[in-house]
Order: sequence, then structure tokens, then C-alpha cells
Amino acid sequence: MTKKIISSLLVSAFALAALPANAGSVSDQIDQCAAAIDAEQLVVISDYRVKFLRISGGAAKRLSIELIPYADGESLRVECKIRRGEVQEVSLKS
Repeated sequence: MTKKIISSLLVSAFALAALPANAGSVSDQIDQCAAAIDAEQLVVISDYRVKFLRISGGAAKRLSIELIPYADGESLRVECKIRRGEVQEVSLKS
């Protein structure tokens, strides 16, 4: 029993060590994307609710989110390219 516990702890430690150093959580990447949208003044981000759609890619992640207005209006789709923990590109897809 003790061997199983120790071996599972070692496997977990090796799995964590194998993760890339710049692997942030999805919620952190959503926050970065929203901040980049606000910084580029594409929209006033406080007027929208952010909904996660998908994330894809390897070293350069493509994060797709939907901006749903609190008031009347159309929803907007935004794609952020994130590389090494920084937003490289933001594109608005309507």
C-alpha cells in the first residue's frame, strides 16, 4: 500500500515537472485577452460579459471568446493569440 502511494506521488511530481513553464490557466488567459481588448479600445469591456468558447494551438494559443452585452446589442466574437504568456494579437470577429 505504501509503495502505491509513493509511486503515485512520484508520477504526479514528474507530470507536473513536464508541464511547460508558461502554461497559465485558461481563466488567466481570458483575463489577459479582455485586458488587451480594453487596451486596444476595440470595445468597452465593462459593457460586456465574457464567455469562453475554445482554446487551440501549441506554443501560440488561439483563445476564442464571446462578448455578450449587458444591455441590448449584438454579441461579438474575439480571438486572441497568446504566446509566452503575452497577448500578441487581438482580432474582432463579428
